[in-house]
Amino acid sequence: MKTETINAFKKTPLLLAMMIIATGQVGVSIYLPSLPLISHDLAVSQAQVQSIVTFFLISFGLSQLFYGPLSDAIGRRPVFLAGQGVYLLGTLICVLWATSFEALLFGRFLQGLGAGSASVLGRSVLRDSYNGPDLTKALSYLSITASILPIISPVFGGWVAYHFGWQSVFSAVLVYLIAIVTLGWKVLPETLPYPKSRFNPIKVLKGYGELITCKQVISSASYNWISYLGAVVSLSVLPFLLQKQLGMTVSDYGEAMIIPSAGLLVGSVMVNRLHKYFSQARLLCIAFSLMVIAGVWLLIMPLSSLHLIGAFTLLTVAQGMSFPISMSMLLEPHPNRVGAVSALSGSIQMCIAGFFGEFLVRNFVSSQNDLGIFYCCTAMLMMTVLVLSRRSQATTQTQPN
Repeated sequence: MKTETINAFKKTPLLLAMMIIATGQVGVSIYLPSLPLISHDLAVSQAQVQSIVTFFLISFGLSQLFYGPLSDAIGRRPVFLAGQGVYLLGTLICVLWATSFEALLFGRFLQGLGAGSASVLGRSVLRDSYNGPDLTKALSYLSITASILPIISPVFGGWVAYHFGWQSVFSAVLVYLIAIVTLGWKVLPETLPYPKSRFNPIKVLKGYGELITCKQVISSASYNWISYLGAVVSLSVLPFLLQKQLGMTVSDYGEAMIIPSAGLLVGSVMVNRLHKYFSQARLLCIAFSLMVIAGVWLLIMPLSSLHLIGAFTLLTVAQGMSFPISMSMLLEPHPNRVGAVSALSGSIQMCIAGFFGEFLVRNFVSSQNDLGIFYCCTAMLMMTVLVLSRRSQATTQTQPN
């Protein structure tokens, strides 16, 4: 595909990718302010209510293994519409049986199964349309969109839960999904840049086997895996620290999340402006340094909403910086397998966040100091990945042909 500037595409692939990725983002963030209310009303513990997040993330992740290669074979549009249909069904179950914790878990599981299509296809539409530096820039705009939605969603979700009850949040999502599916049906074209083919599960499994053993795929994707785990753990703990220990209402919490959510936007804009002047490795080092500062801040300061929100904002700025860089590094070498690469990366990311996130919240991370230690550890882990990957690249380049 011919490389063109992002300005030539801004009204088509970018807007479509923003529309697609919106549904998955809403499914993660809009319910978070309501977790303490759900815990209270359904008489389940903080650790148990975390399963509402975990069930969504795991099914969200695993479903991408199917949606990615399927979209590479039969096209983006039919996969998007089928996935959103499953998402609608899961949301309807949550609306009709909101008083049953087991029904909520099942509904959230179905929501994740459907939302996986949005996560894969949002990135795939951009990769179908851009190459090189334009792809990095386009992904930074997508990251900006993914930043705006977490700003709006918790505020809206908290406001709805405060005034109408947390059950009404599921009803609002149902209305939103109906609107998105209707819009997608009318305006989403097929962006697959090559002829459609037959879906071959055996070939897909072999392809995943090749990708999972590729050092470039693992090292490039791991930055997003680790930073997303940090965000999920934070967003699972903060509602209880800010609402139960510091006395915020669910509406106050939603409004407070505007600040760290805006950090994602700031990080994305920084990459968009700075990628012309700094290498990807240097930008990643800046992001990791911000994470360390956030961790130290939590460790040396007393418990307060200012310190919790301030440190989390630094973490989200770092995440906003690392996301477009990581995705560009991951996808650019695989123009004909972008769906499968996106699917594998997204699947592992969500499963890590689901399994390890719940494990960490249940056993290790429950206080401000715990979060500080966790932030420092994640930054050190990401820095280790960067150093090892650069050493591996240097060794490969110096080897004789």
